[in-house]
Amino acid sequence: MRRRQLLAGTVATAVTGLGGCLGGDVCLGNCPSCTGKDSWPPTVDVEEPELAPGDSDVFDIQVDGITDFSFDSRLYKCGPSDAPVQFGDVEFRNPIDAQADSCPPIYLWDDCTSATLHVTVHAAPDADPGTYEYGFSVRETIGERHSKDYEYVVTVSEE
Repeated sequence: MRRRQLLAGTVATAVTGLGGCLGGDVCLGNCPSCTGKDSWPPTVDVEEPELAPGDSDVFDIQVDGITDFSFDSRLYKCGPSDAPVQFGDVEFRNPIDAQADSCPPIYLWDDCTSATLHVTVHAAPDADPGTYEYGFSVRETIGERHSKDYEYVVTVSEE
């Protein structure tokens, strides 16, 4: 299996030169976060796995300064599924404090957390080569509330 490492983080823009926050709840630059730093959106580090049909592997997602995490439903299937690519078990370096009873689940931490998720991904033996998109949302609910969506892919290569 091959992996591509991607790093997403705060991107400086001309808006930050305007002072960051513009009245009320609208924040267009370095916004306060639960980490106590002006660091929203959080730093995200994601491995993008590449699998052959029939392979499985574990990849990591690291996010700094969040209280909630949830996948979208494109690759996270609940119950039996014949999807060509899907996520399996998710384990955490920093244990979660709670999990919302939803599909996909929402993973919750009581305090601001730098989370590392170890995600198992499976490619069916008959999976067509190509990219399979998925996304996740991260949220911060301590102090100012923030959320951000991210999009990535799992690649199935030719055998």
